[in-house]
Amino acid sequence: MAIRHWFGSIRFLIITSALGVSLLVAAAMYWATADVFDRAVRQSATEMSASLADGTFNAMYQIMRQGWTRAQLNEFLATIRTQANNEGARIELYRGSRVIAQYGPIEQPNPDQGVLAAFKTGQAQVQMAAGLVRYDRPLIAETQCLACHTNAQAGNVLGVLSIAQPVATLTARAHEQLWQRMLWIMPIPLLTALLIALLLSGRMGRSLQSLKMAIARIERVEDLSTLRFADAKLGFTELDGVLAAADQFADRVRHLAVDRNLLEFEIHLLERFVITSDVVRDWRRYVCNLLREINTVIEVHGVFAAFAVGERPAGVELFWFDPPDESVAASISQRVRQTISTSLGVSLAALVPRQHSIDKQSNRRLSDPASIDLRIKKIEIDTPALRGVVGVIVPHSALAEPVAQLVIESILSTMLNVIGSVRAIEKHTEDLEFYATRDPLTHLYNQRMFWSLLDYEVGRAARHGYAFAVLVIDMDNFKSINDTHGHAFGDQFLRQVAESLQDSLRSGDILARYGGDEFAAILPEAGEKESIMVTERLLAKLRRFRLRAPDGSTVGASLSVGIAMGLQHAETARGLFAIADAQMYRAKQNGKNGFAFPESDAPLDDLPHPVIEEQALLAALHDGGLEIDFQPIFHIENAPGDPAEELLLHRVGVEVFARIMIGKRRLVAQDFIGLLERKGVIAEFDLAIADLLLQKEPMQHGDGLLFINISPRTVRQGRYLSDIAQRVDTLGIARHRLVFELNERESLADLHLFDHFVEELHNFGFKFAIDDASSGHWVFQHLRRYTVDFIKLDANWLANRERIDRDRAFIDSLLGLARTLSVTIIAHRIETPKELAAIRAAGITWVQGHWFDQPRPAPDSIPPSQSPSTPPEPIL
Repeated sequence: MAIRHWFGSIRFLIITSALGVSLLVAAAMYWATADVFDRAVRQSATEMSASLADGTFNAMYQIMRQGWTRAQLNEFLATIRTQANNEGARIELYRGSRVIAQYGPIEQPNPDQGVLAAFKTGQAQVQMAAGLVRYDRPLIAETQCLACHTNAQAGNVLGVLSIAQPVATLTARAHEQLWQRMLWIMPIPLLTALLIALLLSGRMGRSLQSLKMAIARIERVEDLSTLRFADAKLGFTELDGVLAAADQFADRVRHLAVDRNLLEFEIHLLERFVITSDVVRDWRRYVCNLLREINTVIEVHGVFAAFAVGERPAGVELFWFDPPDESVAASISQRVRQTISTSLGVSLAALVPRQHSIDKQSNRRLSDPASIDLRIKKIEIDTPALRGVVGVIVPHSALAEPVAQLVIESILSTMLNVIGSVRAIEKHTEDLEFYATRDPLTHLYNQRMFWSLLDYEVGRAARHGYAFAVLVIDMDNFKSINDTHGHAFGDQFLRQVAESLQDSLRSGDILARYGGDEFAAILPEAGEKESIMVTERLLAKLRRFRLRAPDGSTVGASLSVGIAMGLQHAETARGLFAIADAQMYRAKQNGKNGFAFPESDAPLDDLPHPVIEEQALLAALHDGGLEIDFQPIFHIENAPGDPAEELLLHRVGVEVFARIMIGKRRLVAQDFIGLLERKGVIAEFDLAIADLLLQKEPMQHGDGLLFINISPRTVRQGRYLSDIAQRVDTLGIARHRLVFELNERESLADLHLFDHFVEELHNFGFKFAIDDASSGHWVFQHLRRYTVDFIKLDANWLANRERIDRDRAFIDSLLGLARTLSVTIIAHRIETPKELAAIRAAGITWVQGHWFDQPRPAPDSIPPSQSPSTPPEPIL
């Protein structure tokens, strides 16, 4: 209705305008013609009056030359007046003052302005008014006139002859005739204008109607491509040029503008960047839902993704929104495989797409592979090692529009980031799960997992009544290998030995790295005979083991193995391990490179110390059995070249060591920390240690640093630092005195968690130390990620600096980096003068170890600024 009204208004405007213009033209023509005619009539009347005046004057002149009387004069005047009246004109003669003075006045009207002007100027005067044309001709004295008019001179105006010619009737009659003719002529231009108006309105109406309908169909920016103003063809060059320019403008708008639904879709894509646990759990469903949403905005036939994570082969996932025919599915699948193979550099044969169809019942099926195109985006990152490709399957037409290309890029970016992040999270989660139970160097089970598996095996053996064996395996003289060839070779040696041990065990046996150069194994469903046979095979294989060292020499392996049978020798995990551990030491005493088996049916009675059971340990922890020792940390004031006997030491702090008293036996931390972690009470234990430390009155005074070791599991508790901050504030202890130590390797179990922990630690005003950084494998990663205040290096590793080039390169790099980052290096576990000399040669001035003082209970007072003139008596 609105469109019809709009076009009706245009037609009405055109027709009305045409008729109006025609009427105006006709009126203008009538006015112009009438005006020209009026002018012609007046001009003709003027000329006739002038001619009549000249004729009358000539007649008067001829009579006057013959001489005339006043009677003749009056008769003459009456005659010309009568004659003029008969012709519709009026003639009057006016005498001038000179003639009146000489001959007297005659009957004449009073002269008006025109007559007076003629007397004054001597020029003929023409006036047109009231339907009359009046011509006033002056009668000028000539030489021959002076004979009669003696009082005049040549050139004087003797009189004025005034002729009034009526033209109103003539003009009215002419106008009437003109109007009658115009009435016949006027319909012709009116009809012509009306016809032209109808033709124009019809032509423009049809073009504008189609244009209007095209505009009405526009709902998206892409629809502007169907809008063509120039197609209207209005027939006017200027208007057609304007419409062509409008087409160009529409094209530019189409390239620049973005639909509201596209903007909403883009915003929704941004929301899709939020990776929830549901997305991580089922990212394929996420892709299916995303593909449905995509097709509400742009036509996409399908998407695909392939990611190679770590050493795993790339898995290809292909999602179809529109079900393809078999030929299309085969063709596109092959193209997808080729694209992924080229992008990731993997074998085509290794890529087998796993296909998903979102709507198998869809009526829209793909049957022409030639009309389909692929668009991809890829990513490659180092940590974790991940390479991936995502792509969309789209019709060729979808790539013609720049806006559509931008949307496709956004879709690819979203898929790449989300799926890539999910796969990276999966890999990171798997790594966390792996390293939570595995040793990062050998990839064997770690000590924590070993105890869990041993507890399980004890329970299973008790339920099913079968025997199993526990082996404790220790490498003989491994310290000399490290000292001779360096820690890097030592780590390689341990990895190779671990592989050989694993190869020597049965398929169901369990091998773990218990710590350092010590391993432990569980042999399920193995009796005494089978366990000894496995042990002998293991020793035989390791006796043949050889590894080439950096100096070209060949290094062999030697093992001492202790065996305990469950549940024959003990009924608890800790009891069995204690027996196997004791047997391992017996094997070493018997000459090493062999094994030992309990000689009695009650080997627990032969142990030098009773086995500490879990209940006794936990009871001691809650019943006041917790104690702490302190070992001082010194700063060497002397120059590096001063003699060791004249060391000037300044005590800068102490390190806290946890102890537990069970009966009369005093246990060190390594005896029980693993058990406390497995039982989930380590955070409670670490907080109790801190409480015990802070309650010691000597610790509350002075400015010495207090180094406290905490477990990575305590870090995960979250409230440890805030609880400590509250306690030190209550006691008035400066927060900067507390230094929390974390083991180098254990702190890498969850980097993001420890990033947050170290940042929070410094926000509370505490300090942070990396403990046991002797291997140099991971400390650089820590220094890169966050602020470190102290690094503790093993004195034995530092002693290799002068002998082993690889160790020297690591150590010098670490020391230089520490100086640049203002990190204090502490050499600990110093036991020999040789180690002390190597430490001083490296420029390290903070020291700790048995060479200076062993851990001991807190004295009554600790003067932080004490500077002994001689080193403390070594305790070796």
